Formats: sequence, C-alpha cells, structure tokens
Amino acid sequence: WYPTNTTLANGEVLTVSGIFWNGTSLVNNTLPQVWQTTGGWRSLTNAQLSLPLYPWMLLAPDGRVFYPGQDVQTRFLDTSGTGSWSNGPRSNFGFRDYGTSVMYANGKVMITGGGSPPTNTTEVINLLDQTPQWRYVGSMAFARRQLNATILPDGKVLVTGGTSAPGNVEASQPVLAAEMWDPATETWSTMASMQVRRLYHSTAALLPDGRVLSSGGGMPPRAGTPPEGGTDTNHFDAEIYSPPYLFKGARPTINSAPASITYGQTFNVHTPNGLSISKVTLIRLSSVTHAFNENQRINQLSFKRRSARVIVTAPANGNLCPPGHYMLFILNGSGVPSVAKMIRVQ
Repeated sequence: WYPTNTTLANGEVLTVSGIFWNGTSLVNNTLPQVWQTTGGWRSLTNAQLSLPLYPWMLLAPDGRVFYPGQDVQTRFLDTSGTGSWSNGPRSNFGFRDYGTSVMYANGKVMITGGGSPPTNTTEVINLLDQTPQWRYVGSMAFARRQLNATILPDGKVLVTGGTSAPGNVEASQPVLAAEMWDPATETWSTMASMQVRRLYHSTAALLPDGRVLSSGGGMPPRAGTPPEGGTDTNHFDAEIYSPPYLFKGARPTINSAPASITYGQTFNVHTPNGLSISKVTLIRLSSVTHAFNENQRINQLSFKRRSARVIVTAPANGNLCPPGHYMLFILNGSGVPSVAKMIRVQ
C-alpha cells in the first residue's frame, strides 16, 4: 500500500516506499524496486531506506531520482545496479507531511504546504546549480495540508484544496480558495474559491482543454466531532476550475500534430495561428493521490513560427522528458492555450 511510482528515462518504473502485511502487522517497505520493460522486477538491495508513505520522487536531469520530501533531508537515488542513495541539501521548514512538490521546469523543484499544524511556506531548488540549495520564496496566503498542485499549460502552478487545521482528519478549517504560483515572480495570487472542501483522498488533474478537475476527498467514518473525530463525509463529486487564461480571448487551435515523437526530433504542429504562438509546452498526464501528483511534469519546447504551422523540437532525452503520454499545448501571446493534442514520447 501507498508507494510512489516514478517513470525512468528508459521507460522502466521505480517503486519506492509503501507498507505491507508481514503476517502480524503492517511494516514499512524499505526496498525500492524497478519494474523492467522486459518484464519482472529488479530489487535495489543496496538502497534500502525507510521513507514516508507516498514520498515525493522526481526524475532529475542527471537520471537520478530526487526525493525533495516530505523529510527535511532530501536525497538522490541512483537506480542503476543494486541502487544507492546519496544525501541532497536539507530543506528549511521541517517535515512537510501532506504538503506537495512539483518539478516546474527542468531541474527546478518547488515544495509547499504540509506539516501539522500546516505551513503556508514555499521553497525552491535548482538541481542544475553548481551547489543546489533550498531557498524560501513567497508564501501562500493560506497554510494548508492535503492540498493538490497542478502544473498549467503556461507553466504556472495551481494549488487547490487542503485544510489549515492540524492532524490527519481535520475538516474544521478547509481552504476553499485556490492559489496560483508564478515561477517568474515566485509569488502566489489568490484565485476563485471552490464550493466543496477537498481534503484527504482528493485529487486535481489538468484537463486537455486547460481547465482543472478537482474531485473527491473525505475521510473514513469516525465517531465524534472535529478536531478529534469523524471530520468529513466522502465527496463523490467534482468541480472544474477555469484559469484566467481562458478569459483572455480566442484560443489558438491545433489542426494536427504527430501521434508520437522521439527525442530530439523536429516535428510540425499545424495551426492557422502559427505566427502568434509564443509558447509550446508538453505536460505529462496526471496520476495523483495523497497530495502528490506522481506523473505530471512540464517541458517548454523550442520552436519556429510559420504562418500555418510551428516547427517544434522535442526534448533532448528521457531524463528531461520520461517516455509516455503528454498533452501538447500551443499558447498565443496573451497566454491563451489551445486544446491539447495527446502525443506519445517514445
């Protein structure tokens, strides 16, 4: 139960942490394993380590897998052979349980929220720096845990849901307002509010039309009232958030794009808006639970404009863009995204 899966550059999948039943009790699974594309599992017997459930694991540009939390001590996992861990720089706030993390650009990682009582603080690190170090940036307006963070087509990060109250089963202080993080300014803006609280077991996923689906949440039934008891009901419903870029005029359109691309390939995206395109992004499909999206990441692609197309260059390698399915967006000068085309990187 409760492991994190991370797609590696060669298409293999790393599985880390979780718990298992040993016949008498639940035990933390300290053994990372790699599912091989040829079939079967390879055990990283030299990399056994006890980690929190659903640890945040992100494929780094050098091919190692970076663990930015929830622990203060960040780490790198080399998945070759029998595996090995090495320590990374320590973050600043403390243990960020039920906070979240995203890689918002190549090698650039943001962590925010979490803790009990929760924090509103945000930290970033650039793994491509000669000596990477965590540093605080602007804080959210609301302290929150059980939040979800979703990378948008323009590169901004939307945070939704969560609670400002401590503990695992606390619904007395839900945060309904969304917040938007801008990597260019490293600051947050408060956005529209949801109608339903989204706490434990909630999810948020980017849709191909650029909106965000926020759904689920709730707690297993427990007796009593907040803060100690059965704090919430299960929410078998969803809300859809429309970001501001959808209110800035007409969308560019993609008439056609390849169904699949390979690393370094130059390919055509046919659009009648070619000369007005300002950004082309790939965003990996979501796989999100327990405040962490294990699959999302963004690539901002280089391109050339033509009147009826843009000529786009695919990412250089699988460390920057793990193989799999992505949403391809083109954005105009106003930052308005197209409806995405699904594209497989292989």
